[in-house]
Amino acid sequence: MVDYILITKFYNEQKRLPSLIQNISSQTLRPKVFVFMNDGSNDSSAEVAAKEATKYGLKFEIVSMPPKAKGNLDTLGRAWNKAQPLLRVLLRNVPYAATADVDTIFPITYFEGMTTYLENHHDVGVVAGQVRNQPKRTFPMFTGKVFRANIIRDIKQYWEVSADSFINVKALNKGYRLVILGNVTVESPPTHLHTWKGRYRQGRLAYYSGTSLSYVILKGIAKHDPQYLRGYWSERSRRIWRCRDEEVLAYYGNEFRRRLVGLVKRVLHL
Repeated sequence: MVDYILITKFYNEQKRLPSLIQNISSQTLRPKVFVFMNDGSNDSSAEVAAKEATKYGLKFEIVSMPPKAKGNLDTLGRAWNKAQPLLRVLLRNVPYAATADVDTIFPITYFEGMTTYLENHHDVGVVAGQVRNQPKRTFPMFTGKVFRANIIRDIKQYWEVSADSFINVKALNKGYRLVILGNVTVESPPTHLHTWKGRYRQGRLAYYSGTSLSYVILKGIAKHDPQYLRGYWSERSRRIWRCRDEEVLAYYGNEFRRRLVGLVKRVLHL
């Protein structure tokens, strides 16, 4: 058994937090500390989190942003930046961190299995399961992501839009592999990325993260995805909202070349 801390971000989730906390309390390997990242809720989410964690004997910390009238997916990283000093302290002698969404239910052996996998595969930096009945992702998903503590300890500042892909890119830049275990499934609602609004936001994020124009155009045409293209051009026309992290910009800026090289390699091995 090894230690990990678990991080959950939320905005106005007082109704769903009890279910998640109960599920985590039932894990065969419970977190050393449960970090609740309150992104400005104006309901009783923080109080509910504290009450439920106390009820199940879970050690916890709450980091709260100022209350706001409406959630904003484009500024989730600000809560992570506020929590980073605490996360560094908590991870000094803890080898792993994990993240979970409030609407996910995990098998009771989930976190024990994921940390054991990392213990046995030292070249892997991030591992996650698969959402049941959803397409397999290229990157390990946010909910159920388990990763090595040194990845997050070395982060100086998160990007604005969350820590999901950001942590994956940082792990790759450290030379780690990313793994999705398709035989381990969790229960979680469908991602918003498949909605029209989600595809539009993905296009905006493509510009934000420095994805090349050629790749965006080819992807949008190949997938018949006008919303993705519209989202990209909406940000490109303004040229204001841009990621400043050089590692992130380099990763997404080289995505077209990386995909092309991968395709050539697959063809040559046919």
